[in-house]
Amino acid sequence: MDYKKSAGKILQDISSSLDSFTEKDASPGLLGGYTGAALFYAYYYQLTEKEEHLNKIHQLLERAVHDLAATALPFSHCNGIAGIVWGIQHLIKAGFAGEDELEDIFEEVDEVLGREMLSALQQGGYDFLHQGLGIALYFLERNHYTAAGQWLPALVDTLQSTAIETSAGITWKDQLTGLADRPAGLHSFNLGLAHGVPAIISILGMIHSKGIAVSQTESMIRKGISWIEACRNLPEEESTSLYPVLVDERHKALTGKQSRLGWCYGDPGIATLMLNAGRWLHDDYYVENALRIFHHTIRHRNLQNSHVHDACLCHGSAGIAHIYRRAWLQTKEPFLLNGATDWLQHTLQMNTHKEGPAGFRFYGKDDYENSYGILEGVAGIGLSLIAAIDPDTDPAWDRCILLC
Repeated sequence: MDYKKSAGKILQDISSSLDSFTEKDASPGLLGGYTGAALFYAYYYQLTEKEEHLNKIHQLLERAVHDLAATALPFSHCNGIAGIVWGIQHLIKAGFAGEDELEDIFEEVDEVLGREMLSALQQGGYDFLHQGLGIALYFLERNHYTAAGQWLPALVDTLQSTAIETSAGITWKDQLTGLADRPAGLHSFNLGLAHGVPAIISILGMIHSKGIAVSQTESMIRKGISWIEACRNLPEEESTSLYPVLVDERHKALTGKQSRLGWCYGDPGIATLMLNAGRWLHDDYYVENALRIFHHTIRHRNLQNSHVHDACLCHGSAGIAHIYRRAWLQTKEPFLLNGATDWLQHTLQMNTHKEGPAGFRFYGKDDYENSYGILEGVAGIGLSLIAAIDPDTDPAWDRCILLC
């Protein structure tokens, strides 16, 4: 299969479907709304150099600014204020808007988002997508480093003060996605990149890479990864997954030892954290550990045993392909590129839903549904395809899902 030709045709269809989506009363969110579509148009413009896509970016930026002022929105990264202003900052860095004309908006939200972030974290709201943690990405993307310098050290202090010290390292309790029937006083701990401890450590690593609270974050990163390593399934258990989804205080798996293969949950997210930790801390131990995990997933996981039912970034084939491609960009290990190509081929064969945008549908709660956003829909599939056929452009958009 000529995957570049096939991907190019699919990208045209995705662009058309997003045109229809953004013309309707779509929400402004980053990972599920039209701000994510603007991100797709930006990278698609860099691929095609067609002015029509540039015009769409400007229209959606104006619309986002209006909706920030006129609409009651949550604070979250996924579909709230933090994600929208992250997207605007990202487009500014890419040269699609001038920061001076938008600085007033950022100054207005800095204080609101900073206070909400710390308040949520102090109450245990660590979820990256929907609670306080994801707000940190906005300050990490912010060109105005006074804001980052004010709020990110306070975030590190808050995470340190709320961490649970164990013999294996440090961790943080799960409140949003844990088991509702757990007895009082017993806690669950989440190993998913979307909602759990790997996201917390990833944020600490990104703060470390900015030169903020360097010694403090290094210690927390190392202790946090040490705790994650203690959760690994035992070799004699012969699970195709190396890590479970949820564990208890003794690192015992709570929902079975098996996890899906995806961005949100599973071994690829933990391997990505390890690989990035090697870069943040200049430590080859983490890189080697990451490569071992990636090797395992490529050898032992496939379309049949990975709970992959669609092509989305969150837990579908395009997300898996992009995780391997991002890891290949960092390491140039050939097996990672082979893995990325294999999962790309699966993605190109999943646009079989006549009623879906560009032929794709998201597998939600026991059924397929149309989805247009970055995380679950065709904007994210499109961004993954662009990265696959445009090696000259850094897919920096994937900072919004903690991949670099």
